[in-house]
Amino acid sequence: MQLCLGGAEFWRRLERDIESARRHVLVQTLSFEGDAAGQGLADALLACAAPDKRIVADAVTKYLINDRFIGLPAARRDPALQREVTATGEMCARLERGGVPVRFAWPVGRRFHRLVVRNHKKIVAIDDRVAYLGGINFSDHNFAWHDFMVRVESPGIASFLREDFEHTWDGHDRAASAEIDGDEIVVGEGRGNVGIRDAVSRALDRATDRIIVQCPYVSEPFWSTLGRAHRRGVHVTVMMPEEHNRSVMKWGTIEASRREGFEVVMLPGPMSHAKVMRIDDAVVIGSANFDFVSFRIQPEVVLITRRPEIVREIRERVLDPDLARAREPAAEHRQRWRARLGGLAMRALEPLAHWGRERRAGPIPLATWEDGLAVPKTT
Repeated sequence: MQLCLGGAEFWRRLERDIESARRHVLVQTLSFEGDAAGQGLADALLACAAPDKRIVADAVTKYLINDRFIGLPAARRDPALQREVTATGEMCARLERGGVPVRFAWPVGRRFHRLVVRNHKKIVAIDDRVAYLGGINFSDHNFAWHDFMVRVESPGIASFLREDFEHTWDGHDRAASAEIDGDEIVVGEGRGNVGIRDAVSRALDRATDRIIVQCPYVSEPFWSTLGRAHRRGVHVTVMMPEEHNRSVMKWGTIEASRREGFEVVMLPGPMSHAKVMRIDDAVVIGSANFDFVSFRIQPEVVLITRRPEIVREIRERVLDPDLARAREPAAEHRQRWRARLGGLAMRALEPLAHWGRERRAGPIPLATWEDGLAVPKTT
């Protein structure tokens, strides 16, 4: 396993792996945008000699570009944003013409409440030889965030993720788990995600010394679990970005820390999108945030590993440097009120998110870019 810290490092390694692929390159991402990051992936896949090259992006890309709703009046008046929307559509068409189909998971159609929860997995599987998983999407703003992917040279894990991609491509998100070479890998289908919750909860309940969580989005069921670990003597620290793109999560976690007793520190600088949990001598990595959305109602992938080389690299390159620059949350009276309101808001949002996740029977067909808001075509 190798840590790919930041979009540039991730892309340097992935580009070489795509160039050397001979059988298949399968990519799943939340966002796939027509900027330098997305166009770079498109160019690499079109030049790749592998006969099977496919992309699944979440349908949120058809509504949000650069974290902005493209249909709002202000967005429609932004020529740069609208050029990127056009470029995204043209990029998808260019890939289709070149034999690289692009499909969009969990189409919204005319029911906009479906945008509340999405297919959140971020994986690459190449030739049943190499795989990537983590938190980076194919968009420039995500490449610029503090985040990482992990490159895994493992036929077992690469095959497991290829099979998971095929299930998504067929519209059947699955729940599955496997122990491969001592690593535990789990995928959730977005209908409870019991397997993911149980795997991470078991790891947390075994903690005896140190838990460090770095994640922008943290909520129940983890607030209570981290509190229980703190009360049995485990040193628990949660790191969150100071400049947060979903500040209700930050304030809610600060309020929970006062109630449950664990420590929260803030990371200054650019948005931190990293999702990692160190539990004694193990790390939990993948696409999942440590919140009710990822662990109950979105398809996600999580890897729990004790491999010394990757645990050490994540500690030395991510957790230790970030702990050194982190600082305590502001203690002003008005911040306390924000924290209380954030906690109340998070408790109110959880049932709303469950409402957004419909229980639909049968496969969920993928959509193409051209489908727009219409009922999506079956692939």
